[in-house]
Amino acid sequence: MVILSLFIIFTIFVHLRLFFPIDSFIFDNFSYYNPGQFLLYSFVIISSFGEVVNLIFVAILFTIIRRTRKMGMILMIAIMTIAISISYLKPIVAQPKPPESQKIPVLPKGFQLESDSLLTEARNFSYPSNHTAIITAFAYIVETVIRLKTKKYSFLLWILPPMIMFSNLALGLNYLSDLIGGFLLGLIIAITLSRILKLEVPFLMNRFKGVSK
Repeated sequence: MVILSLFIIFTIFVHLRLFFPIDSFIFDNFSYYNPGQFLLYSFVIISSFGEVVNLIFVAILFTIIRRTRKMGMILMIAIMTIAISISYLKPIVAQPKPPESQKIPVLPKGFQLESDSLLTEARNFSYPSNHTAIITAFAYIVETVIRLKTKKYSFLLWILPPMIMFSNLALGLNYLSDLIGGFLLGLIIAITLSRILKLEVPFLMNRFKGVSK
């Protein structure tokens, strides 16, 4: 698979720190960007779209509805596969996370951005971006199902990954390489699970009815 090969090559580049000059240049330029409080709050809301908890909740809602049950189950498996894979992959690649962001505004009591890793050991590293990978898998899986019914608006779902990627850059939460790696990994896992579990085949439930003799 071409995407898998790209991800492996790109991950090696990141591990060897060959991409860091580009990361540092882009990160430093974004650090000078001051969008104002309203936009900062908007970026926080957009970034929260890719959080594991929020997308698991969406997947559960899909599984409740019979027509989207299979999509919800595959999405749930994809989210957990990505979250676990990235928690173990981050310490291996060992790209240190960016300096603590000073741009995140004071948030309402009880609201905070979710950590990008499930495991404590992985939270000091940033590659690949968990939230980017999950929102990319979400876009692929849901768009594939919608496209089976109508091709008119399904492509709009692909606005979500770049929105979250830009928001994370603007907030100083990730390097560009983290986001690219997350996007590629999200695609790989979503495509693989969709093919193995036959996403495009409708989910059929057996119905047992009494048979009169």
